[in-house]
Amino acid sequence: MENINASPEPLHADFTSEVRALVRCGLPAARAILPLLMSPDELTRLRAQRVLEGVSRSAVADTWGGDWALLWHDNGDYHWRAEAGKRQSAVNRWLAWLDRAAAAAPD
Repeated sequence: MENINASPEPLHADFTSEVRALVRCGLPAARAILPLLMSPDELTRLRAQRVLEGVSRSAVADTWGGDWALLWHDNGDYHWRAEAGKRQSAVNRWLAWLDRAAAAAPD
């Protein structure tokens, strides 16, 4: 996670090799990046959002086959440029969702 901002892709500054690697790590990576969603640095928040988006999209598609946009909305519509209180509310919702997802995951 300490390298989430290293070497942004030339055409997509919101992605780095670390962002892509964290998405591949799945639910544990999503939990690990939650504090970054409250970073004072906007690009850090944006990249952490990309990790959360990627992980949650995969989890919904692979596990529940549900509607990812509805999940995003239900968990607070996190946006990296939202005011801190709104971001924190979404982070809290995502933490609860991650707890439920971990409990539901097969061993």
